[in-house]
Amino acid sequence: MNKPSVAVAMSGGVDSSTTAALLAQAGYDIVGFTLKLWDAADNDYPDKPGVIPDHAADAKRVCEIIGIPHHLLDVRDEFSSVVMDRFEREYFAGRTPNPCVGCNANIKWGLLWENARSLGLERLATGHYARLEIDEKKTVRLLRGVDPHKEQSYFLWQIPKEHLLITMFPLGDKTKPDVREIASRLKLHVADKNESQEVCFIPGNDYRTWLSRRNPDLENGLLGGDMVNESGDVLRHHSGYHLYTIGQRKGLGLGGGSKLYVTAINQGTHTVTVGSESGLYRSEFEIDSVNCLDPELYNNPEGLIVKIRYRDPGVGARVEKIESDRLLVRTAQPVSAVTPGQSAVFYKGDRLLGGGVIL
Repeated sequence: MNKPSVAVAMSGGVDSSTTAALLAQAGYDIVGFTLKLWDAADNDYPDKPGVIPDHAADAKRVCEIIGIPHHLLDVRDEFSSVVMDRFEREYFAGRTPNPCVGCNANIKWGLLWENARSLGLERLATGHYARLEIDEKKTVRLLRGVDPHKEQSYFLWQIPKEHLLITMFPLGDKTKPDVREIASRLKLHVADKNESQEVCFIPGNDYRTWLSRRNPDLENGLLGGDMVNESGDVLRHHSGYHLYTIGQRKGLGLGGGSKLYVTAINQGTHTVTVGSESGLYRSEFEIDSVNCLDPELYNNPEGLIVKIRYRDPGVGARVEKIESDRLLVRTAQPVSAVTPGQSAVFYKGDRLLGGGVIL
């Protein structure tokens, strides 16, 4: 039986490069795809030239080393509208977005897959540290990767089940040291390449400067308002609610004294509320845009946990359906800094059951 042809999403890093090399070594007919997402010169800060390097050359060289075709897809317009513009809108709505989740579902498993399929390719592979199980009935299960330090299933909850059916994660059963050793053994020049930054299109993850550069009027304090305590007393005037996120402690401009945290952001009144750490804890919250990958989610199985951020270990939870794509989440114990715009992702053991966006 012939092996399926595979499109490999290649960023130029060690993970996606090793993914391509392993599939080629295993005899798959593969093609490398690199996405041109933005113009680096447009996003560099004037005093930090070259903060965002062009990784396409690294990806192309890896393809040459392992002897496969390489395609560079220009998706700048789509990435700008689907990911960057939404990132901006979310901050101005008083939320803290997670752009990687939407990029995976709409750009990698959207535009890249559409291009690959138009060329007759049958599968899509990425360098994510996650695993898949697909049975004879075509039931797909998305599982955590085995490396607890690199596990990335959290960022994949929004991918439709039909797209997971054509997906391959060759690194899911490997650790990062394993991958670097394989890359070195295969003489890939990216074997020791540094990890990529958290938000790829924002130099140094400095979203405040990025937002201000895209919106010069923000320097005039158009989003400014009052910073208040939990009793409503005004503590000071701030220059923009978009500069704050739930749980933030540093940079509040309140001087010394007791530790205060951002506990709420009201986009309508531009008000930022601060309070003690205890004010951060919630045991109920709502999510929308739910993608259910396993109907067992709604049965509240024993051992169901929810993660409200990537590095969150998770806490026991139960869910109640409000609408078809909206849930009320109740946690077994209060959790800190439940942040609107971030992802709430549900697991039973290693199995990811679904996720949604925190309201």
